[in-house]
Amino acid sequence: MFSIFKKYAAEKQLSKSLYDLLAEMEKNLEFFYVMDQRQFITHGFLTDAWGLVKDMEIIRRHETILKYGSAMEDFNGSLKAYKDFETWYAGDVNNKNAQNARKLHALKSELDQKLKAMEAVIILAGQDLEREMLKLGLLKS
Repeated sequence: MFSIFKKYAAEKQLSKSLYDLLAEMEKNLEFFYVMDQRQFITHGFLTDAWGLVKDMEIIRRHETILKYGSAMEDFNGSLKAYKDFETWYAGDVNNKNAQNARKLHALKSELDQKLKAMEAVIILAGQDLEREMLKLGLLKS
């Protein structure tokens, strides 16, 4: 009897986790479109749901979803590195030299390049996640 409840609870948790990841992907796609349209990076991407599901077997079998998570974490790490360096650079007049200006520009260029690739990464991962959720009966076609 208890095994039925455990199975139900596990299925419910899986369903919630996958729905949360799908919602996070949709929000990140929206963030991408806003940043791409404005040509200005305002903040990083959401990764809360990704952190909860990244080790699940159902996720690990899809290369596109793994690439999505890796890309989000990589982008957020690059954004933090850029913001930290920018703060350091602007914080002291002695830090403002040609070498540091080039490094700041390179960090910004790298971030812009990573942003350009995000649309395809998010869409492909979202499609695979939706297909998986369809197979599980969590979504209706």
